Amino acid sequence: MNFSNKRSIPLLVLFLLASSALLYRSTITLYPSFIHAWTQSERYAISLQFLNNGFDIFHPATFNLQTVDGITRMDLPLNEFIVAILMKILGTTSPLIFRTYTLCISIIGLIFLFLLSKKITSSVLKSWIVVLFVFLSPLYTYYQAGFVPCVPAISFVFIGYYYFYNYKTEGEKKQFYWGIFFFFLAAMIRLPFLIFLFATFLQQAYLYLKEKKFIKYEFFGFLIAFGTFIGYYRYNVHLGTVYGNMFLDTFLPAKSVSEFKEILHEICLHWLLQYFTVWHYILFFLAIFSSILAFKKSKRLENKAMWFNLFLCGGGAILYFLLMTCQYFDHDYYFLDSLFIPVVLLFLLCIRNIPAETERSKLILFAVFCVSVMFMFADSKWNQRERYSFRSWDRVEITQRNFMLADKYLDLLHIPKDAKMLVIDSYSTNIPLYMMNRKGYTVYQTCRDNAAVALLSPKWNYVVIQDIFLFSDVLRYYPIVSSLIEPIADNGKITIYKRSSQKKSKTLKEFLALDSKKIIYKASAAFESEQPDKHFQGDEILKVNELSGSTVCALDSSKEFGSSFILHANEINKCPNAKIYISVDILDQYPGSNLQLVVSVSDGKETSHYQSYKLQDYFKASENFQKEEFQFVLPPFGDANDELKIYFWNPGKGNLYYDNLEIIIYKNQ
Repeated sequence: MNFSNKRSIPLLVLFLLASSALLYRSTITLYPSFIHAWTQSERYAISLQFLNNGFDIFHPATFNLQTVDGITRMDLPLNEFIVAILMKILGTTSPLIFRTYTLCISIIGLIFLFLLSKKITSSVLKSWIVVLFVFLSPLYTYYQAGFVPCVPAISFVFIGYYYFYNYKTEGEKKQFYWGIFFFFLAAMIRLPFLIFLFATFLQQAYLYLKEKKFIKYEFFGFLIAFGTFIGYYRYNVHLGTVYGNMFLDTFLPAKSVSEFKEILHEICLHWLLQYFTVWHYILFFLAIFSSILAFKKSKRLENKAMWFNLFLCGGGAILYFLLMTCQYFDHDYYFLDSLFIPVVLLFLLCIRNIPAETERSKLILFAVFCVSVMFMFADSKWNQRERYSFRSWDRVEITQRNFMLADKYLDLLHIPKDAKMLVIDSYSTNIPLYMMNRKGYTVYQTCRDNAAVALLSPKWNYVVIQDIFLFSDVLRYYPIVSSLIEPIADNGKITIYKRSSQKKSKTLKEFLALDSKKIIYKASAAFESEQPDKHFQGDEILKVNELSGSTVCALDSSKEFGSSFILHANEINKCPNAKIYISVDILDQYPGSNLQLVVSVSDGKETSHYQSYKLQDYFKASENFQKEEFQFVLPPFGDANDELKIYFWNPGKGNLYYDNLEIIIYKNQ
């Protein structure tokens, strides 16, 4: 196993590239998606905006105009700037550029970690184990082909430690400068990584005091690094004061000991096996155990300088964890910002003491290495698959899919590039805006206040709402929206609106502007003497309404499901992107009974689409019938025989009376 660096490094790079191809072949071209897509999309937006602002690195901006001109305070956007240059050179804004850049920086950092490990352990095999310990950490694996700057900062720290270790063992001045430069670079692109620059400074300062020896070039190196960092930080504060800030800039510690314990419990429950796999923990504790035994035997501590540095940076990472505890609960990448590198350094320093002198011990270690890597890779790959799996509740991902190719759609509508868009229920700050390639404003989640302020503002030119959330999340909470805007275009996923010429309240049917050109199927059931549409199936109980004398349909506690309206896709020519408008008079005697109106699509075996509205969320308890309107958005049908079903569901065994049911299936013009 005694390969030279000239042979082992190409082999390592080849292995990392091959493993990357297996891990990222289905995700490397994706836009910021799934876990923390919000945060990652902001970084991608900054790169895109560098293409539009003349590569002004000192005025980074996003597409969101909640700050002045979208300019925002942030750590040095070096990665985003370099990615923008690559996009310009290659003539594409594909997210593949950003993801590939981050992955390449990661691999470079891992090469330097390998070189550092080899110097400390004097073992190629142990160095491979250290590198793959990092590479196959599920958390690191996810972000090393992503958009957040944690992984590039970690790589710069690995490079910094390589040069710093060389300086401590060889004493060359240039090694010190390179080490400090990369520690400084990591701190500049991601503020928490100041921990490692400061830990190195404290270590050398301690030696100054202990040995009473002042080294001028070290002093000036730290002076330049900290001076530049402080200078940029002060400029950053100025930038935030003048333009605004899209990023967190305050500490978020736990408010009490009990809250800290609760957060710590949740972190362990949700993230412990995301940080590392079970096999990582086995290797980690095996290395610590071997190190303890070696120390008891020799009573000597090797690599004291690195242990001292680990003590300092580990203490800094723990302090940062205490100051930002609340963020660790929801943001897994904060572990990468702080505690990840101390854990890796501890593993590196301890693995040195695992016995590997004899051929037998080398074979055993090699066998453990192979088995561990195999299972770590399998666990990490499974974790990536889980993280990139679509969930029906993931509204950020739904938003991204709905806005796919929105820029081309707006171009077809001749909406100017400089038009300011207002996206209501965007579920992120930038995703819908950069997908439209237009600046504007976003209402993350609709409520009466924030939607009102946004809509009444004169700053926007067009409003964009996702069709699937129009009724359930916009009109439900803020019905006055229908009187302020009117639709002008709809592609089946998003609808573009302009300011309404007449500020008057509208029914849902009027707001949707349903006319004969849009309607592809219409059915009704009044439950009087006439027969309902043939597509109604069931044995509903008919009763006479005592107040009006009309016949109504009754769904009592003995029935869980009401009559169904069933239609097959071929009956509406398998229309893509269809929508359903439903109007019905309702009397719910027990509003807390969880009665629901349901629309589903199935192929006879499996349900491919399901959407429901709880009736109690849309009207108040009353002794009289109330006219209610609903809208559903259908996905494209997969087959001509797909079955569309509309029905009332009564899981709480309540009593529902309904009448004058109208169903309209329509499409965008």
